[in-house]
Amino acid sequence: MSELQNVFSWSHSASKDFETCRRMRYWDKYAKWGGWSRSATQLQKDAYRLGKMDTRHNLQGQAAEQAAMWILRRAQRGETPDPEEAWEKVAKPWLRQHWDQSLKQEWKADPKKCCLHEHYYPQFAQGTDKDRIVSVAENVKTCLRNFVTVFLPRFAAIGPEDEIPVAVIGSGGDPESFTFEGVKIYAIPDYVHVQDGIWHIHDWKSGRPRDEHHDQLAIYALWAVEKHGVTPDKIKVLLEYLATGETLAADMTPGRLDEIREHIRGSVLDMAEYLVDADISKNRALPKSEWELTTDRHACARCKFFELCAPELAEELVEE
Repeated sequence: MSELQNVFSWSHSASKDFETCRRMRYWDKYAKWGGWSRSATQLQKDAYRLGKMDTRHNLQGQAAEQAAMWILRRAQRGETPDPEEAWEKVAKPWLRQHWDQSLKQEWKADPKKCCLHEHYYPQFAQGTDKDRIVSVAENVKTCLRNFVTVFLPRFAAIGPEDEIPVAVIGSGGDPESFTFEGVKIYAIPDYVHVQDGIWHIHDWKSGRPRDEHHDQLAIYALWAVEKHGVTPDKIKVLLEYLATGETLAADMTPGRLDEIREHIRGSVLDMAEYLVDADISKNRALPKSEWELTTDRHACARCKFFELCAPELAEELVEE
């Protein structure tokens, strides 16, 4: 079997991490590489393990999305979906499984098991674990009720034959991506279907609206253009805010896609500055010391790699 290569790639989330803290990108893309191997150094193993860390907000979103798709599949079979049943059969057991994995620290034996930031770094968590469980449960239930009453009627005429397959993380292969100017771009829309010749690209959101969500959907539109040859006038992007029942829809213009292309180019160039000879084809990272720590200590408190930077942060505090 040939050795896995750490190929340079780009994604919306990777770009956000890089802008937040250069060191975060170093840990997540380079230091953790090979950390799954028995021959890996302890630092590689630690970075790999921490890189798998999740948050309750992400868990909440994943549970809501899975249960929403379960509801949609039931409706496509002509059944009457019930949000409470979706909670009991899909979302609740999935959340309980992952929450328990984190509480029991099963990730110590298997880094792929769930490890929640709130459990690993309790010094940064707000409220009690019980409060967090209740909050997540109520938010997911609200999302599912809204999905049935507000969103589902819009999908009544959509069947599986109208859907565009999207490779997701954990499906056994490489997640959905496309190539742009020689760079692998990861883009994983939540749900895509074609209706009357128009590609509808949906992103389910269980949290509050953020400006960055619009850039994320524009990248998904670029995926449709670059990988599937869809023209911009045949694309509609939709942010589906399940918690509020709100939909923000937009048509995609050539000008907007050009803005996203420029954003990706600029981000790739910035990332390349932290590679040996700025060569993304070789993708060899400069030494850790070249990857600056963020000056925003609030970001440090939210970072999954805080443990690895803690000694350096402590030295800064002493010097100050």
